[in-house]
Amino acid sequence: MLTGPKSFFKARQRVPDVKDRMLSHGSSDVGDKGTLGLRLLPGEHILQKAVLVRKKLPCREGGGWLAGTLFCTPFRVAFVPQDDLKRDEDTDPILLEDHDVALACVEKVVAVGPSRMKVMTPTSTLKFVPEELLLYCRDFQVHGFLFDRLTPEAQAMEITCAIAKVYQPLQPGALLTFLNAAFGSVEMRQRLSNRPRDATMCWFDIASDWETELERTGATGWRVSSINHRFEMAASLPRLNVVPQKVLDTQLKNTFAHFNEGRIPRWCWHHPSGSDLLRMASFKNNIYCERDNVRNLEALVFGSGQQCVVVELAEEMPTLADLQQGHARLRALCLADESAAVTVPDEKWLSSLESTRWLDHVRCCLRKATEAVCLLNDGLQTLILQEAEDRDMNCVVSSLVQVMCDPYCRTLAGFQGLVQKEWVVAGHRFLSRANYHRDREKEEAPVFLLFLDCVWQLWAQFPSRFQLTPEYLLAVHDSAHLPLFSSFLSNCELERRRRSKFLQLLPQCYTPVNGLGKGLPLTAWHALPDPPLPPVWDWALQYSSARRSRFTQPMTRPDPPPPLVNGSLNTVKTTEEAPASVFLFSRGTFTSPSNLLPWREGGGTGLSKRSLRRDPPSESPLAPDWLLKAWTLAENPGSGTLIPQLLAPCVGLWKDCYFRGVLQVQAFRHPEATSSHPVDQLAREVQQLMEELALASAVGARGLGQVGLEPSSTRMPTAALPSMPPYTTWTSL
Repeated sequence: MLTGPKSFFKARQRVPDVKDRMLSHGSSDVGDKGTLGLRLLPGEHILQKAVLVRKKLPCREGGGWLAGTLFCTPFRVAFVPQDDLKRDEDTDPILLEDHDVALACVEKVVAVGPSRMKVMTPTSTLKFVPEELLLYCRDFQVHGFLFDRLTPEAQAMEITCAIAKVYQPLQPGALLTFLNAAFGSVEMRQRLSNRPRDATMCWFDIASDWETELERTGATGWRVSSINHRFEMAASLPRLNVVPQKVLDTQLKNTFAHFNEGRIPRWCWHHPSGSDLLRMASFKNNIYCERDNVRNLEALVFGSGQQCVVVELAEEMPTLADLQQGHARLRALCLADESAAVTVPDEKWLSSLESTRWLDHVRCCLRKATEAVCLLNDGLQTLILQEAEDRDMNCVVSSLVQVMCDPYCRTLAGFQGLVQKEWVVAGHRFLSRANYHRDREKEEAPVFLLFLDCVWQLWAQFPSRFQLTPEYLLAVHDSAHLPLFSSFLSNCELERRRRSKFLQLLPQCYTPVNGLGKGLPLTAWHALPDPPLPPVWDWALQYSSARRSRFTQPMTRPDPPPPLVNGSLNTVKTTEEAPASVFLFSRGTFTSPSNLLPWREGGGTGLSKRSLRRDPPSESPLAPDWLLKAWTLAENPGSGTLIPQLLAPCVGLWKDCYFRGVLQVQAFRHPEATSSHPVDQLAREVQQLMEELALASAVGARGLGQVGLEPSSTRMPTAALPSMPPYTTWTSL
């Protein structure tokens, strides 16, 4: 960042006629909805504005400066370009335009003066006229606005202070204030309640969606149970769960007490080979089971198979504290926040990235998902993902397994249904992990963002196997930082239903036909304590059609697996029925501990003889460790299956996401400055060296002397080499 010239104040006084004309052009009242082309949402009003403001465009949008007017409302910071084309007034406005920033996404406001900068808080006072305004956001973006020399000083100071006062402070109750500012008006409540849901995806809130999923995957022997319809069995579980057909609801009722938070083993997905993927919480200690309970518990654990493998995630997966610490370090490294005096020398940038351990966490999740895929490919067995509470890493691994194995989950509708099934409905703690209220620091962790990073890693290695694009993943990533959507603002389905209190205001016999907006009295809309929240998948409410068109791409179908060569891999399964056995897979090895299933330890008079049967040794031909070793030797792990490379060079940094706000790339400086920014100079030098190297390679045997190049000019300076990793990503940004 370069400071302004010393004649800054004199230059503002040399052209009073131009200044007066600009002021008269933008002197309308701040509450006028038609001010300079800003389209306000129903119930939204303007707090402050500033004319003659320039916004720095990132390199991925062509760079340069965009002139326009800056507005501040109780919901967003809006920037309207000067040459913005007039849009159709009959269309409904989207929540955020291309250059808007939601106040809830702003993490820090920095005012930059001629010789200093100041981090603004809701109680800060500004004693200098800012030249620049920087908005650091939670989604790794930094929005920079430059006040022109003709911008009135009062407007520059007032809009800076206004944004600092209304952006979400770290205090309870701020979230509800933000939601009311966005959706609190009667018009917005009615509009949101009447918006239709996407009919192309499964929402998994009705039994037919689960039945459709069972039919699509070819799973047999399972049924949809509604025993938790009133959330009496388990508050964090959904109302509908898929369980074995042979277990009746009356028998299932007694099994919830044996698992943490009542999260029993539940069906997630069926592999084409015949295996089933389940997930569950850990068993409670000191379980005493009667004979009937043992039979029902084992029916849940084994499902439709005779062999069960329990994959324990607690010992190998990163903890919540590890994720939060790694994400915070990654954020500080990528943003290069000058106001926080966080600087990393170029020669230490890669080592600093490694010290964040964020890529290690990504690699760990992909490795565990790959192991689960190998086990599922064996067929005719049940694989259970076990976690203490079944609400964090189980969501990550189960989702990655389905993305890697099921081509449907790589489509737009399939991926959204996957997130809805394994995260939203399954009870991931979105609200606690985001910690919008800033009252649960120990529970804050970017678990869902880690999953999105893992999906991007798969896309980077197999781009043609995905219908969705990185642009779509960025949209989901950014939406997770906005407390606007019902999908990401609750910890479970029960809380999501309690937040939407429409049904409490209606008679029990009332059934809305055309949406809640049709037939609900207007007085009832004012009485609603919380505004209705749209689902995150309503992309037309967030992005323009041009932006949504970049969410998908053509998708290729995988080729069938080639036949095995030399017959060295024996994958023929014996038809002899093996006794029911259970294995524990942890840290890459298999064991058969006697206490894996607590009711098999003995001590209960009602234990059946079948439960006390000794498991076969792990050295037997049917043991999962032999199958895992054989499966990893296969060149092609099956039609449509993605097995990623986990070496360090193959798992890279998601640059399009994490480098969007880096200050070195955006290079904030006055557009009228004659001197070049050091980053711009370095970029030109690197480009010149690359051109000279390409020319020297083309010359070949003719020698460098024939084209007039000095030998020293074709060698890249050693000092520039450490700077290459962060700066060679400009073309991708």
